[in-house]
Amino acid sequence: MPAYPRWWHWEETCHMGQRARGIISSSRRRRRGLPWPFALRRSSAAAPAPGQAGSGRSRALFGQPLAALCGEDGTLPRPIQELLAVLKEEGPATEGIFRRAAGGTELRELREALDCGADVDLGSQPALLLAAILKDFLRSIPCKLLVTDLYEDWMAAMQKASREDKIRELRAVAEKLPAANLLLLKRLLSLLQHIGHHAATSRMGCSNLAVCVGPNLLSPAHADLLPLEAMLEVTHKVNVLVEFLVENCRDLFEEEAGSLSSPADKELPAPLERFRGTASFASNHP
Repeated sequence: MPAYPRWWHWEETCHMGQRARGIISSSRRRRRGLPWPFALRRSSAAAPAPGQAGSGRSRALFGQPLAALCGEDGTLPRPIQELLAVLKEEGPATEGIFRRAAGGTELRELREALDCGADVDLGSQPALLLAAILKDFLRSIPCKLLVTDLYEDWMAAMQKASREDKIRELRAVAEKLPAANLLLLKRLLSLLQHIGHHAATSRMGCSNLAVCVGPNLLSPAHADLLPLEAMLEVTHKVNVLVEFLVENCRDLFEEEAGSLSSPADKELPAPLERFRGTASFASNHP
């Protein structure tokens, strides 16, 4: 065996230690990271549905104007369609949906995967995580889903004396929204009403849901400059507005709000059937 100088043995020992630490660190990252074999769709042969935002999407999902994300046929981006569809199935039976927090690491990793256009199998993810992602998406829409410039119009409509007058005025304000915003608003309100009607299992009535989701939907211009008391009052008013919208969405939008379906949704398999037996995102996160 050749004789090596002492410095060689010392350096080799250091290199071996660094490699070992690298392996351990890499292993830990793999355990914490997104379990791609389960999170990605198992079939890549299906043709893209209208509004699909797969790996070829050229822009991020979060922080973009909603109209820029919609398909040429005006449909919502596919990840949002699927979030709504899965939450319609899972939300009513999930206690604390939209209120209970999801894990910070899981939330960040799923958001990053969706933002870079990965075709994530959303039906295999926990409902609480999907609800948190949906709130994150709503919060990221520039000028908010209900549009900051319409804040005073929404508030004025809520000042009407009778329920019928409120509904008529709120419908008029809703018609001022961009088409994509109005479409998502209808789907979202219908989802929240559906969950609120199952408060016995979800423990989330319409009032609770409005408190959890409302602040993500509307704020006045320069809200960040308001003093604390004024901001608390704004938040209360927005929550009251959103609760009213949820409770009365069928009358506001008549037959349109009765369903979460859209042309692209009809091409999506039922969430529970599609993902039965699929490993969940959370199962890989002790």
